[in-house]
Amino acid sequence: MILLTDRFFKLYYPLQNNTFSGDSLPLRLIVLDEVDSTNDYLKTKLSNFKPFPEYTAIMAKNQTKGRGQRQNEWLAQPHVNITMSMLLLPDYLRISEHFQLNMAISLALVQWLDSIGVEAEIKWPNDLLIQGKKVCGILIENSVKGAAIRQSIVGIGINANQTEFPDSIAQKASSIFRETGYLIPNIAEACQAIQQHVRAYLEQVRTGSLSPTQLLADYNQRLFQKNKPALYKSEGKIFEATLSHVEADGRLYLLEGQKLSSYYFKEVEFLMQ
Repeated sequence: MILLTDRFFKLYYPLQNNTFSGDSLPLRLIVLDEVDSTNDYLKTKLSNFKPFPEYTAIMAKNQTKGRGQRQNEWLAQPHVNITMSMLLLPDYLRISEHFQLNMAISLALVQWLDSIGVEAEIKWPNDLLIQGKKVCGILIENSVKGAAIRQSIVGIGINANQTEFPDSIAQKASSIFRETGYLIPNIAEACQAIQQHVRAYLEQVRTGSLSPTQLLADYNQRLFQKNKPALYKSEGKIFEATLSHVEADGRLYLLEGQKLSSYYFKEVEFLMQ
């Protein structure tokens, strides 16, 4: 296990153009050779009363039992992809505001990809696609206290440099390298850059310099298939609809003919073609 300290990052990867108050918080990246799940590893350490500062991240060179949304397994080839989890302490958000985390983290990752010249879109609620293929999944596990979110563990899986995929997912999944030709030269450095972008976004949410209204507008602007007809599935029915927008509570609004309907996560599925 390698522990990269905040002093290391300030020497080699200093923050630039960030003036929010959270920039004095320590950034720690713990690099593991192999682990079942980075989310489970971080939860276990926290349950054993291991104190970690906010935005601490666990990165695994090889994750053997990664998990995605809907209890799906996240498959990642060892040593060439980003598999990481971050600790957040967003007690400034009420439970009813939980979707702000989804939006901020999704947008932080989009911003990181923008910074390396890669354009991505957000597939509701928080997958990232490049040229219509999934390259990133996010899994957020919240703990609450009273009406506030006490702690969040955010799992991030990004197909970075992988070149081959199983036939069962090859039409839907890809990697940054396969879609753009851009090779991530150092996975650990990429993880630290992601930490910086996530921290920057969430500190703006914390301080109010990024309003909920603007956060929602930015999220809607980067939505995959927005204002385009596509196939969806709900309650066993397949239908064509146009994605209208997403509301602050995370509901997806679809226009089917003249009817505008709203759906929460798991109530509707976008059918990739």
